[in-house]
Amino acid sequence: KFESLVADAIDALPDEFQRLLERVPVVISDLGFERHAYGEYFGDGVAGERYEDRIVIYRDTLEKDFGHDPDLLARQVEQTLRHELAHHLGWDEGGVGGLGL
Repeated sequence: KFESLVADAIDALPDEFQRLLERVPVVISDLGFERHAYGEYFGDGVAGERYEDRIVIYRDTLEKDFGHDPDLLARQVEQTLRHELAHHLGWDEGGVGGLGL
């Protein structure tokens, strides 16, 4: 079920962002409590090629905090994906927050 939420969040992105994710794996993990996060971006950005890029969506923390409401959980998964994608595009934490993500 959670995997479907992530797939739906990817499908909801505009086409140009979906194309970006063809080269950036989106991984689901249960290490969110350990990392104190809903998601993380690893890599050096869309312009860099030194490190392998990936977006991690943390199922455990998202389900704990938002799993009581399926619609809220779906919205938060989508927001988390967009947040981490913005990091891939070069936005720092303050800039991503300014985007409302």
